[in-house]
Amino acid sequence: MPRTQPSHAAVPDATGASALSRRRVLAGAGRGLLALAFGGTAAAACASKPSGPDPLEAELSAARTDSELAAAAAKVAAPAMVPALIEVSTERARHATAIVEELSRAAGRPTPTPGAETTAPTAGATTGSPPTGSPPTGSPPTGGASTPPAPPPSLGDVVTALRRSADDAATLAPTLSGYRAGLMGSIAAACTTSWMVGLTPAEPRQR
Repeated sequence: MPRTQPSHAAVPDATGASALSRRRVLAGAGRGLLALAFGGTAAAACASKPSGPDPLEAELSAARTDSELAAAAAKVAAPAMVPALIEVSTERARHATAIVEELSRAAGRPTPTPGAETTAPTAGATTGSPPTGSPPTGSPPTGGASTPPAPPPSLGDVVTALRRSADDAATLAPTLSGYRAGLMGSIAAACTTSWMVGLTPAEPRQR
C-alpha cells in the first residue's frame, strides 16, 4: 500500500502568524487526518486477530510518551510555543485513544470509556500525592547521595520524538491493511505536520 504523504502547509512568519495560527494548523490537520482513519472502523470489524505481539502496542507507547513529552516541554517553553506544544500533546493523546480502541476491538475486549485510558496532560498539570511510605517531597533519598533531577524536555526533544514516531508509523503502515493501514498513515502524516509546521518557530521577517 502506498505511504501516506503529509499535507504541505506554509510555515507562518513571525509578524502575521502567532502561536494560535500554529495551533489551528495542528488541530485542523490532526482532526482531518484522523477522520479519514476513523471512517474505516466498520470495515476493520471483520479483520482477523493478529498472531503474536500486536504491532500497534509499540505505536500506543510512542503516542503516550509523545503526549507526555510535549506537555512537559510546554511548562518551560517560550510563551509563543506553548499553545502548539499543548495541541501536540492533545493530538498524540487522541492517537493513543484511537489505537487503544483498535487494540480492544482486535482482542475482543469492550472499548474503554473515552478519556479513561488516555488523557492528555496539560501544561499546568501537577503530580499527585506520593504513595504511602514515600519520603516527603524535597527530602534526600536515604542510603546514598541525591540524584539531580533530569532537565525538562526541550522543543528539540519533542521534534525528535515526533520525527521518530512519524517514521515508525509510516514504515508500519504498508505492512498492514484496511483500517489499520489508514490509521498508521494518518498518524504518520499528523506527526510530520506537527514537527514541520506546528513546532517550527517562524524566522523574523527581514526589514
